[in-house]
Amino acid sequence: MGTKLLVTHGTDGDVLPFVRLGSLLRERGHDVTVITHAPYGPAIERRGLGFVAIDTEAEYERQLADTAPLLAGNRLDRWRGFYERNGLFGQITAEYEAIAERHVPGGTVVIGRHTSALSALMAAEGLGAPAVWAAVSPIQIMAERPARHLYATALKSGLAGVRAAAGLDPVTPWGRPDLQLGFWPGWFDEAGARSSGTLLTGFPLADDRSFPVPPAAAELLQGPVPPIVVTGGTGRMMHPAFYERAVAGCAEAGLPALLVVRHRDLVPRPLPQNVHWVPALPFHSALAGAGAILHHGGIGTIARALVSGTPQVILAHGVDRPDNAERLAASGLAGWLPAASWRPDLIAALLHEAVRTGAETLTAADGLAGAVQEIERLAGTGRSTEQGPALPPGLSGPRRAALLKVLEARR
Repeated sequence: MGTKLLVTHGTDGDVLPFVRLGSLLRERGHDVTVITHAPYGPAIERRGLGFVAIDTEAEYERQLADTAPLLAGNRLDRWRGFYERNGLFGQITAEYEAIAERHVPGGTVVIGRHTSALSALMAAEGLGAPAVWAAVSPIQIMAERPARHLYATALKSGLAGVRAAAGLDPVTPWGRPDLQLGFWPGWFDEAGARSSGTLLTGFPLADDRSFPVPPAAAELLQGPVPPIVVTGGTGRMMHPAFYERAVAGCAEAGLPALLVVRHRDLVPRPLPQNVHWVPALPFHSALAGAGAILHHGGIGTIARALVSGTPQVILAHGVDRPDNAERLAASGLAGWLPAASWRPDLIAALLHEAVRTGAETLTAADGLAGAVQEIERLAGTGRSTEQGPALPPGLSGPRRAALLKVLEARR
């Protein structure tokens, strides 16, 4: 069935969908390798997938700690510093080398996280491997133009070195993927700006790791008053007041809360008596016992709450979160507040409303199963540098396939 190389960056919401996608591809007979951050290695290898680490665990944590300033202001030069401090130009080179080492002409597809996986586009250009960019939220599609501007300005010289190291023309503009996927359903897309040129496959629901619920959390979830689960995801790129305001809102509402925070230093101190902290929680099994979930607006959390039937209140700030929250609110499925309105009384009012009205449990199709089908379809029309006619760079998947048919008919 060929080789599939998956490249992704970020936290659970960015990485776990690719891990599960890799598992589904492996089940269908594909040889799969995931190229991502070191801490995800054990989970990837347990699934029988190949793994290439792009960093060490210490480097990954250091990079996470460096992401919060990216939300402040809009100066492009802060991105140049971020790339240099965290060795990201060298990381892209290492990713490309890992892809090139595993590339089988005519039998490889590279699947990368939209916007960040430049190595996937390099593979399409330098190796002739079909490239897929998979977005985990609509904002990534909308941010492509400013991201390309960033690549062409503040990051230009650094990326020119990356391209030269790979034997590519340093000044050629980045190409486009052969296929662009979106890991969310059509109704979510229609609730905001539409994602043109993107095949939507549905939510990935990749947070299926099973581990015991901590005893204190289990007791709270089984108590007489279902607690509010509070989470800002597994990263650090968030408003510095997020957890403080969330806890204050729960206290104002007089509701017990279960604070799920991976990084201990982000937990407010002291915590009110009815607020308990745990570093992790298996949301796919534990959310059913929550009265509501108060969160940052990450798309993975949104998807899990929808299928768990858990009412949602979102404190959204930065990157994709306000857009996600607006789409959910427009569909009548959540209440949300922008950072300027994070007052305890307003948060408490939304929590009471969420608990009072409850939420329907939505049935969601397996978005990653649909993604597998699209990737396999692309693999059937892929080309290598050694076989088939040469095509102009930057063609979309459908245009590329149509031109291939014409050129093959003329041979």
